[in-house]
Amino acid sequence: MIQPAFCPSVVSVTELLSAPWWIWLVIGLGAASFGAAVVLYRRSASQEETIRRQVARETALKARFDDLFDRSSEILIVHDRRGRISTINRSGEEATGYLREEIRMLDPNWIFGADYLDAITQMIREGVDSQPRTFKSELVPRKGNRVPVDLHLRVLAGDGQVVGVTAIARDRSEHHRLENELRQAQKMEAVGRLATGIAHDFNNIITVLLGYSDELIEEAPPNSNLRSAAEEVRRAADRASALTQQLLAFSRRQTTVSHSVDVNQVVAHMEDLIRRLIGPEIKLEFSLDPGLASISADNQQIGQVVMNLVVNARDAMPGGGTLTIETENVELGTEFVDVIPGPHVMLQVSDTGVGMTREIRDRLFEPFFTTKDSGQGTGLGLSMVQAIVRQSGGHVTVESEPGKGTAFKVYFPQQTDAALAPVAAEAPSSGITVKGEGVVLLAEDDRSVRRLVVTELTRRGFTVLEAEDGEAALEVFRREQDRVDVLVTDVVMPRMNGADLAKAAERIRPGLKILFISGHPERAGAGLDPTGVTNLLMKPFTADTLAARIKELITGRKEADGWSV
Repeated sequence: MIQPAFCPSVVSVTELLSAPWWIWLVIGLGAASFGAAVVLYRRSASQEETIRRQVARETALKARFDDLFDRSSEILIVHDRRGRISTINRSGEEATGYLREEIRMLDPNWIFGADYLDAITQMIREGVDSQPRTFKSELVPRKGNRVPVDLHLRVLAGDGQVVGVTAIARDRSEHHRLENELRQAQKMEAVGRLATGIAHDFNNIITVLLGYSDELIEEAPPNSNLRSAAEEVRRAADRASALTQQLLAFSRRQTTVSHSVDVNQVVAHMEDLIRRLIGPEIKLEFSLDPGLASISADNQQIGQVVMNLVVNARDAMPGGGTLTIETENVELGTEFVDVIPGPHVMLQVSDTGVGMTREIRDRLFEPFFTTKDSGQGTGLGLSMVQAIVRQSGGHVTVESEPGKGTAFKVYFPQQTDAALAPVAAEAPSSGITVKGEGVVLLAEDDRSVRRLVVTELTRRGFTVLEAEDGEAALEVFRREQDRVDVLVTDVVMPRMNGADLAKAAERIRPGLKILFISGHPERAGAGLDPTGVTNLLMKPFTADTLAARIKELITGRKEADGWSV
């Protein structure tokens, strides 16, 4: 058997040690090559693992960026170095109505206007030193109305060069709405100051007109020209009174007294009036919840809300239709930011009329806004509705489309104060003159009102002691305190106001019955005892209303003293 020239398995150690030098060189080079190969393999595997991890991190980072990019509530747009749109996030797709693949093919001017693309082009031309820019513009979606936006532009740089421009568009619709509400509030504040500034004198004037026109109507022969003229004066005074109350209501300066109110009862008492108001051409339907909860509100104001919504529905159906009034107990969550979640009473007034456009709906509650012809309306009815509802802690919504009718939904918080006494809705006046007896001390600084009250109360059987201000009334009371059954005093008077007069008189004779009258809405309750706020009668009032309130106080006093009336 022939052995190989060199084979370690058969070569002895002695022979190997005595081998030529070149054999040792070959063995060394082989070992070195094998070691280098092992090292290179290990280094390559380590580098491959490092690269794999880096790719994984970059992939996760990109996925995270894409997720944040798409989840942003703001419109995000990326442009390449030529100004073309590279991509847009999901909010941008929803706002514009275009998919990313579609918007890449569009001219940016179609979306934001010529100024937008001009600004991007200028920033790219300026290079990496270009400063961020902010300006206002309008987004033009595929469908729908233009959307006001704030635009913020910034260049994207890489390796010292501009690689694109990013744009952030913020929807200014909510900001625009708040601006409109602020202007609305400022307008209401201005009109409110004007209304309250003239309310005291104006309500005194209306009180006199109401009183003397009622007297003329009562004394004038039926079907006479004098009676007809007096009735026209009475109607004009009523309109003036209603207009003043509307001005005060939407400016939130109307004095209110909250009671436990049954909305169903308010609607029921108004049914005959509503039917006369809408006429035979309009069908009236009711859907009232028999288990409806009570609300805490001013009974008269709830009637004003119903009446204004009914009038609005009637005017929307010039050719006839159906008017539906509904009530229901509902539970509100967080759908309305100005409403505390919880149980509410819903009042809905809907019609089958002409409906309205979005532009009209957006301005519906603005003071003096009206779609009626000149002289057909004041534009205050729905403003008053909104103001009364907000004053009661509620909310009002409107749903309408052209040709599909309109539905107003009014939400009032259900009553939580069990101490509030229920008050019945006022039925239409029967025109019966109130008769009474007793001694009334009247403190009123307006001469015309004072003369009217003295005349009308005397005609109804009362004895009246009059004084032109608080100090004069106090002097009369000191002399006649044993005779006086009721003190009737204006709240705002020179020298001594009504609250101070009442306190001084009560110190002289505790338990004195007092009725406050006032034509100044903001100062009506100034200095009054909150427990006696129900003994406040706001001007303008009729003689019958005043006599009825005085009679109630006198009756209560004499029954408490053991007298018969």
